Amino acid sequence: MKSGLLPNGLSRRTTNCLTKAGIPIAKKAIIKALKTGKLYPYRWPPNYGKYTHVEVCRWVGTDSQTLSPPAQDDLAPYPANGLSYRANRCLSRSAILATKREVRYALRTGVLVPGKRPSNYGPQTHAELCRWTGVNPATLAPALPKHTPSGVGNRSAG
Repeated sequence: MKSGLLPNGLSRRTTNCLTKAGIPIAKKAIIKALKTGKLYPYRWPPNYGKYTHVEVCRWVGTDSQTLSPPAQDDLAPYPANGLSYRANRCLSRSAILATKREVRYALRTGVLVPGKRPSNYGPQTHAELCRWTGVNPATLAPALPKHTPSGVGNRSAG
């Protein structure tokens, strides 16, 4: 099923992708983001892949093949905080600041639950963040169960 175009001329998926990345839906702003590397397939933003890139380039009137990848110096490096690249990337994609206070809060409130949320946050990253913040994983509250529709899964034996 092909989604229809919005009044701005882009698909809903592309519009949502750009909006979540903080890029205004304006041709000049998008061209600037493409040239600076803020917008590049498979790097940033999440879900900005080959087809979305082609659609955006077609919309602004540039050739999607002429844009070169941004240089490593142009990319914002992750902070030297002692965390792995994977942990820093997981935090940045979840909009959690890479400070011990913010991560500790996210762990205690259930924002970070291994295997559930965010995606790519598993037991290894969870253990790393718990060690880094000094939180004992056994003291964290278990994740809230998913809501099941009434009557499903609540059957009593008998």
